[in-house]
Amino acid sequence: MKSIELYLSELARRQNSHTAVSTSGRDTPTSNFLDEVCQSANRGWQIFPESPLAKYSANPNLLICEATSEISRIEELVVEYPLCAWRVAIGPSLLCILQLNGQEGRDSFAQINQDQGECGTLQANLGSTCWAFFQWPKGLALRPAGSKPAPGVRVLGDGESCIIPPSRGCSFTNPWAEVEALPYALRELAFETSDPSPGKIAVEATLPRCRTARQTDVCPAEPPLYIRRRNPVGGQAFCRGKFRLYRQR
Repeated sequence: MKSIELYLSELARRQNSHTAVSTSGRDTPTSNFLDEVCQSANRGWQIFPESPLAKYSANPNLLICEATSEISRIEELVVEYPLCAWRVAIGPSLLCILQLNGQEGRDSFAQINQDQGECGTLQANLGSTCWAFFQWPKGLALRPAGSKPAPGVRVLGDGESCIIPPSRGCSFTNPWAEVEALPYALRELAFETSDPSPGKIAVEATLPRCRTARQTDVCPAEPPLYIRRRNPVGGQAFCRGKFRLYRQR
């Protein structure tokens, strides 16, 4: 039979361990979980929680408007949405993320990148899915069909998000690695030069263009207001633009 002192000490330990994972009936994340989430924010990424409602509604981007890299705000969201999955908003974070689905996706990427050697950029995995994090190429836009450049390969871009560790057991394969530039072969395959902004197009459309023999953008010099010419009928002729004026002597 246990002594009363031993019973009370075990009861205190159980209460302390319960308090560590529950506050006022709500689960609270461990410090390790918060530290790993903040590692992504320290990279300058805009991250946000995937709330239970987002999970049940099959809309993981439900809280994408809450995306932030401020640690104080992230701590508040971690308390508000404890132990939920976290995602990175790709566009605001200036990321281009390659999603490789299964062995097919890995083989396709290896074939695309075969001339570049081994890829050492930051990578994460969850089950059979792998994500490779790259910098978004400046001045380029994703082609209309560029989001699926090869079998099992998907390019995630602006308006999308990606799960980040340690959510749902997701982990970084090489957490010490940096986010590298997008490989040349993939950039040529999936991206194109971005179109000028609509404002610039509208301004250029209103600019006058002169039609000359060579169709140059340089307007010819304006003709003189009046040009004196001899009139075969005995008067003096003056040219004004395309119109000829006569004055009798």
